[in-house]
Amino acid sequence: MSEVMTDRLKTLRRAALAILALALCAPLAAPSIARADPPADGGSAFGITMGASVRKLEGARVFKPGWYKVAAPPKPDPRFTQVAVEAFADTGVCVVQAVSPEVIGDPAGVKIRSTADRLADDFSRTYGAPERLDSCSNAACAADLWGEDMQAGARRYGYRWEMHDAPDKGVREASLVVIPHSVSSYVLLLQFDSGALTPCQMAERQALDEEQR
Repeated sequence: MSEVMTDRLKTLRRAALAILALALCAPLAAPSIARADPPADGGSAFGITMGASVRKLEGARVFKPGWYKVAAPPKPDPRFTQVAVEAFADTGVCVVQAVSPEVIGDPAGVKIRSTADRLADDFSRTYGAPERLDSCSNAACAADLWGEDMQAGARRYGYRWEMHDAPDKGVREASLVVIPHSVSSYVLLLQFDSGALTPCQMAERQALDEEQR
């Protein structure tokens, strides 16, 4: 695992991702997932164009500064139940996120890892080989405590694809990570970042600062 990916997962953005997943996800039984292409092309995700004004997204509703829930994305994907975007005046849509149905009754993480691995195989046919994240920072980590370690924040699992030379209004990066709801239930959080990552992060920090004042 590279230091770049480790650093990114430790940022405030990743903390916000967990909150977003919990806010959006409704407890559902996980369906079988058919093989299919990822729900994004070079310039959009779920049919939502990077850089577009959030005002153009029908039914988009703000639920925290800079974040909007999209009840009916233009191109839904049955593998993901909820979609949200991060958008600011200077960047337009710069992040598209989605969460999978909840996987329950899985304390060892076998089902959620299998689901993540199948999606990663599908996505890799389009994006190429990913950077894989599978780590545990606790010295007492054990396979039979996978869910407990995940819930405690010691364990991480997921994949990341980086698309080099993406324009500001293109998809620059895709990531798929496991987010725990409990020691035996999880969702998968899928995120697409635009090429305007730096101005988006700056706008995000400003929005968070204003929220905390």
